[in-house]
Amino acid sequence: MTIIGVAGGHPPAAAGISERTVLRLGLTLVAAFLILAMVTGLLPMAGLHGWVAIHLSLAGAATVAIGTFMPHFGVILAGTRPEPPALRLAGVLSLGVGMMVVALGRPAFGGGVAAGGGLLVLVGVGLTAWNTYAPLRSGLARRHPIAQAAYGVALAELAVGASLAVLFLLGYEPVTRAWVNLKPAHVWLNALGFVSLTIAGTLVYLFPTMLGARIRAHVTLFVALVGLGLGPPIVAIGAAAASPGLAIGGGALSLAGGVGLLGYGIDAWRRRGRWANDRAWHDLAVRHGLAGMAWLVVSLAALLVGLVRDGGSPPGWTIGLLAVPLIGGWAMQELVGAWGHLLPAAGPGSMETKARQRALLSRWGTARVTGWNLGLAVTWLGLGLDILPLAVAGFVTFGIAAALTLALFVAALVSPPGSSDASALRSPGSPT
Repeated sequence: MTIIGVAGGHPPAAAGISERTVLRLGLTLVAAFLILAMVTGLLPMAGLHGWVAIHLSLAGAATVAIGTFMPHFGVILAGTRPEPPALRLAGVLSLGVGMMVVALGRPAFGGGVAAGGGLLVLVGVGLTAWNTYAPLRSGLARRHPIAQAAYGVALAELAVGASLAVLFLLGYEPVTRAWVNLKPAHVWLNALGFVSLTIAGTLVYLFPTMLGARIRAHVTLFVALVGLGLGPPIVAIGAAAASPGLAIGGGALSLAGGVGLLGYGIDAWRRRGRWANDRAWHDLAVRHGLAGMAWLVVSLAALLVGLVRDGGSPPGWTIGLLAVPLIGGWAMQELVGAWGHLLPAAGPGSMETKARQRALLSRWGTARVTGWNLGLAVTWLGLGLDILPLAVAGFVTFGIAAALTLALFVAALVSPPGSSDASALRSPGSPT
């Protein structure tokens, strides 16, 4: 598959350059969000450093990454050409700038400024929806209803969840009065609805492709889509209506969806192809993918325990330590796995460039994926047990793995077209 088609008469090279620019910008913004999230997560900021770090990572990095790649992946599935670069850039910039203002504007300038950032985010949501669905106007575009439906529901959830936050920041009295109930609804719609459903809808097609397996209907696929599609909105409605039973039912449905997605991934893994070349590159993306699905199940199980124990909207509710498995283990890990596969597989560039990218992206792969997941587990355990040295050790381990991954991905993204150097062209999974 290629990143672009020939429909519409635009030269492939020009369209490819446009997409490359958008991807570079989006990834640069994601890197900035992640770096700031790590800094603000460690340094106290008037008691808001946890809120800032979570919004920089989950609301910022994950949303900008999805806003960058959702239209990109939609174009790949449709076999058509992307929207004009001005619209693509406007969508990514609206999400990036808006999320940055939301995350940093509230502690620095107050709710009014943060609300302005939220309005810009809503503009970005609209542009992302247009950039995702407008290419389907082509009569030659292929139709992939699962991804299209998942993306549509996910964007609607983000629009509702973000609107609730904007109204709260503006001081709209009906929302501020009910914020104890609406805050969990806001988080479930954004983090478990928009982010998780978008990733799951993409993995339906992408994960078997990573494995060289056929995409096939399976009972686990049905469970995953129903659970992750309906569960978070039901929890949100239950929390907003102060109905613990409804919230618990939605949480159980969400957990079933997470288990279904993991089962779908395992089924695809059992039917995987046997790669003759680039084994290290293929294996790295697949390991990130399966590990991320497992972290989603862990996160949803912990959230369900909280719903059963505390109800749907307890006073002072926050996502708290669950940000570790939900953001680092699930959302960011799946995005990293997808990026690592898509750049050489479907991005622009010559065969030499793609070979060099695969070699870069697979470097120290086993150590990186192990450090990523082991570091997160130790960090979560240390924070949960209030053992600071353990948490710091885990965070450092994860940080090194994440920094290496980010650095190698940036190096692959800016890899120039070039030489026929044998070492560059050697497949990372082939014999030396």
